Amino acid sequence: MQLMKPLYWILVATCLAATPLHAVEDTHDDDNDAQSSAPETKGPHGGLLLTQDDTTVELQIFEQGVPPEYRAWVTKGGKPITDDVDLNVQLTRLGGQVDTFDFVFQGDYWLGDGVVTEPHSFDVDVTLALNGKQYQWQWESHEGRTRIAADIAEKAGIQATEAGPGSIERTLTTYGQLTIAPEQIARVRARFPGVITKVNVRLGDRVAKGDRLAKVESNESLKTYDLRSPIDGVVTERQISVGEVAGEQPLFAIADLTTLWAELRVFPGQRTEVAVGQKVRLQAEGFDQRASISHLLPSPGNAPYTLARVEVDNPAGTLSPGLLVAGDIVVETSEVPLAVENRALQSFRDWSVVFIQVDATYEIRPLELGRSDGTLTEVLDGLQVGDRYVVDNSYLIKADIEKSGASHDH
Repeated sequence: MQLMKPLYWILVATCLAATPLHAVEDTHDDDNDAQSSAPETKGPHGGLLLTQDDTTVELQIFEQGVPPEYRAWVTKGGKPITDDVDLNVQLTRLGGQVDTFDFVFQGDYWLGDGVVTEPHSFDVDVTLALNGKQYQWQWESHEGRTRIAADIAEKAGIQATEAGPGSIERTLTTYGQLTIAPEQIARVRARFPGVITKVNVRLGDRVAKGDRLAKVESNESLKTYDLRSPIDGVVTERQISVGEVAGEQPLFAIADLTTLWAELRVFPGQRTEVAVGQKVRLQAEGFDQRASISHLLPSPGNAPYTLARVEVDNPAGTLSPGLLVAGDIVVETSEVPLAVENRALQSFRDWSVVFIQVDATYEIRPLELGRSDGTLTEVLDGLQVGDRYVVDNSYLIKADIEKSGASHDH
């Protein structure tokens, strides 16, 4: 936390102030054409009031009981205009998407032909053609947006990735423990009865195939011969000491621990969905590995479950037999056209969002979500394939935007 705290304040310091409305230069040659910046005053219906000369357009995003829509009221000389109006609104979003709205009169107001999708963050271009004269207003209306310099984002560990297709997995959770397969244990006996004259290994020692384990003096020949390890492994049993007589009993057990087996209990209610070859995510404290079911066996002692055996790689020997593990068995996989990593998701207002990145600018994208697993969530709406979204430390973007007091005022 001591590392992240100063980085957080660095991020806060980069937060953009609200972008002021700005005037747009007249690019029309016709003397009847005119443009004006959008003032901050509100009209009688609560919308943004755009004025030039004696002409006004009150523009509002209305979202009470309906999906967000544009409504407008046009007046000239203080009188409402209800026909012969060509009104157009063009919204340019972060990333270049352009939404265009034309308007038709509805008896009390002019209605835009479409839904103003969230986030309501865009550059706005309004044009009005009335009585042969054209008016234009342009301004920035940004919310849920911030800029963070690339070097600061790198120091804070903010990383983005490209949105695309994904595989959503449905799993069953099972439990079991790690074991050693019988064929991975070698028990070493004396070839001929005799007295142990030397022991070269202790419990827990690692040995290689051919290493000397002990020396035995034969009772018959009185000659000494070596007991050697038949495999690479760890000494897990030692049943003899110097001076004792070696007979037919095993003297040493050598276990190959480079591979273990997870034996997971699959109960009757789960059995119909479990099959050989299915992927499994095995987890325990300090252990997380993906593998596949190799065998399905009846449980010993007629217990009411089946054992799903899963091979576990253990090249460093860090895992021990008897370790309790959880196994998430993948019983169904669905390919979806668009998914995001779960760690990227944040709550913002009443939405689940990710933060897209375009150069040094970051902005919320409210999402409609579908199926989910422990890693990925399907996206039904709100994001496009190819959009770059923040996966690492996305909470810092959220904190920076919330600190800036981004509004939702139209």
